[in-house]
Amino acid sequence: MSVDFAGAALRTAFSELFSLVKDVVRTVAAFGPQVKKIKSTLSKIDPIIAEIDEYNKRLCRPRELGTLKDLMDKGRGLVNKCLRIHPLNLCKKYMHSNKLTEFDAEVLREFQIYIQLLDARKNGEMLWEIREVKELIHSLQSGLGASGNLAAPEAPDFIVGSEVEESFRKIKDQLLEEGVSVIVVTAPPGCGKTVLVKKLCHDVDIKGKFRHIMFVHVKEPNLRDIVQKMIQQNGFAVPVIETEDDAVQYLQLLLQKIGQNPVLLVLDDVWTESQSFLDKFKFSKLKDYKIVVTSRHEFPTYSPVNHLNPLTHGDALELLRRTVTVDDSSVDPPDEKLLDQIVKSCKGLPWALTVVAKSLQGKDRSFWIEKLNIWSEGHSRVNTDIDILNCLKKHLDNLDGDSSIMERFMDLGSFPEDRKIPATALTDMWVELYKLDFDGVRAIADLHDLVYRNLADLIVTRRNSSDDDDKSYSSHYVMQYGLLRELAIMECNQGEVEKRERLILQLTENSFPDWWSKQQQPLGARLVSISTDGTFSTPWPNLELPKAEALILNFSTNMETKTYVLPEFIEKADKLKALIVTNYSLFSAELNNFHVIGSNLKRIRLERIIVPLLSMGKLHLHGLQKISFCMCEINQASMLNDVKISDAMPNLLELDIEYCNNLVTLPDDICRIKFLRKLNITNCHNFSALPEQIGQLVSLEVVRLDSCTNLSQLPDSIGSLQNLRFLDISDCLNLSTLPDEVGQMISLTRINMRGCMRLSVLPPSIVKLTSLRKVICDKEKAVTWWPLKESLNSLQIEVVEEEPNLDWLRD
Repeated sequence: MSVDFAGAALRTAFSELFSLVKDVVRTVAAFGPQVKKIKSTLSKIDPIIAEIDEYNKRLCRPRELGTLKDLMDKGRGLVNKCLRIHPLNLCKKYMHSNKLTEFDAEVLREFQIYIQLLDARKNGEMLWEIREVKELIHSLQSGLGASGNLAAPEAPDFIVGSEVEESFRKIKDQLLEEGVSVIVVTAPPGCGKTVLVKKLCHDVDIKGKFRHIMFVHVKEPNLRDIVQKMIQQNGFAVPVIETEDDAVQYLQLLLQKIGQNPVLLVLDDVWTESQSFLDKFKFSKLKDYKIVVTSRHEFPTYSPVNHLNPLTHGDALELLRRTVTVDDSSVDPPDEKLLDQIVKSCKGLPWALTVVAKSLQGKDRSFWIEKLNIWSEGHSRVNTDIDILNCLKKHLDNLDGDSSIMERFMDLGSFPEDRKIPATALTDMWVELYKLDFDGVRAIADLHDLVYRNLADLIVTRRNSSDDDDKSYSSHYVMQYGLLRELAIMECNQGEVEKRERLILQLTENSFPDWWSKQQQPLGARLVSISTDGTFSTPWPNLELPKAEALILNFSTNMETKTYVLPEFIEKADKLKALIVTNYSLFSAELNNFHVIGSNLKRIRLERIIVPLLSMGKLHLHGLQKISFCMCEINQASMLNDVKISDAMPNLLELDIEYCNNLVTLPDDICRIKFLRKLNITNCHNFSALPEQIGQLVSLEVVRLDSCTNLSQLPDSIGSLQNLRFLDISDCLNLSTLPDEVGQMISLTRINMRGCMRLSVLPPSIVKLTSLRKVICDKEKAVTWWPLKESLNSLQIEVVEEEPNLDWLRD
């Protein structure tokens, strides 16, 4: 078994060359000017050669590292040859002087991006090449939900309770001690053990010691999947892992590689039957490798064990006060007696206290009393996990009279646990289920309401995404953690299967619930979610889903390529409006059986799928309004055939393609979809050209080409887009000109051209954009816009400045 953990050799090769060149400059007169020039070039590279290694680790680019190493080896060999040339051999001296000059030029070309980074540090500017690296990192790391991310989640601003603070200090001391150990943190659900460990992972001293911190949510342990993510998190090429024994060997190889520096592995929410699973992570030969386990159960074979308890009454009161306090003089502060009663109803559970506090903020005393009376009904001692869940449920029901909060909360259970849920997937689902506006503005408002109430966590993976005026929200993700998801699932599973509004199924191997095979009557669920693991292979049994409006299919595989078949029962689901298919493995999978998709579908979202556009061109998706491809492999060969996308989707309003790195162009036929309003092609780094006929899409209102780094020009026909309101060409690093026809886009109100560092000249026709209200650009481009304010009186120029540092690479 071999694993390609490339990287360290580059630094070694560079150091050897640099040392040799410095020695030659000091001791050898021949080739002096050429070698001094090479020394100067290497001196510029030296401060950041380690960062090159780090970037490429994170980007899984061992071949690029190999190219740079070969270049260093080539230089060392060339300098050594020059040392062996006799001073009087003028012919060879001349020939090798030229070779040294050529080598210096080659080094400059290869390291141009990093040399310009040094200039950027001096000038206080972040140049265009860095953004390409940034976007590539975003495409491979946590911003995207499919592969997951093992970075420690964000921690709260504060923790409350003397006992909690004491536990924090105690566990911190255990982590900073020398030696290998497994540290267990145990508590009933809702007591804050995960929050405590998150806080530890972000502690300055802990981060200072542990260079490698990995946070894994376990619950349903899958060793192969976890090891693959650990390998990816540390920047290495992800192997195919067939068995658990192979996973253990790969894990050992990984830890041996990164274990030269202290490693902290957090295994969060481990269940009692997972003792043998935990044992596979122990390797006694590693010097400073620590494992923190959070669990509702103790593991007697491991020590030390740290117990967390519900907050004391006094600490619970403090947490409630700090969370419920608002700066609103019109609302009388609650009296101590009322606060005391609410704390008692929450059983000292920190999570329940924060959720309740959010629901009470800004409300008057009568509202507090009303809710307290509801929560106090059936008051009893909490002894079991089910009691805790029931206690929390009581606080959630009708938090402030808006039943939609609980509905949206339960919908989050449709996605796998501990996965980032794209906000766009939620909006696609909610728009159809609840008949909301097409752009999902209300859906996003509902999402923020959940986050505000501590019922979900919102993660924004890209800076300045708050300026997302076109409502794409492509960099917004949601997470729902253990206890919350358990509560959502518990609520969804109430009542008879046939009468449930939501049907959420987790299929393990080829095991189906008994009721499925015995189904006697149609199911009444409007939302159906089915998740399968990597061993699923059984043909789909039939399901009758006459009322289903949204279907979510989640699957994973440990194979590099696997075929996933859409279930036949989709064809008979006549009311189905939204289909979301997500591959949660690290490898793309083929998707077959497209013919079952009906003409009533309005929204389709595919993630990490090998997309057969040729097959889709033969479909009859006449009701389809939006289709999204995320991290998909779009088969370019199929686009060369007679694919009539316009015939398959004649009423399409929005086309989203993001992080599809093999996308080079679009089929010309797309320009015949006359109703298309939004065209979003973002972070597709090989996308090089829009169709020349783009001007035929007369209904287009939004065109987003954010971070299409290979795009060099826009077609002239873009001037025919008379209804275009927003053009986003931010971080199009190779875009050097805009066509003069841009001035014909009379409805254009907003342009985002941040990061277009090669776009130095604006076409003269730009003064005709009388509707233009806002331009977002970098400082150096603002200079080209300021003179236009005399002609464009309503123009606002927003200058986006970024600090020239590399901290984002280490996030």
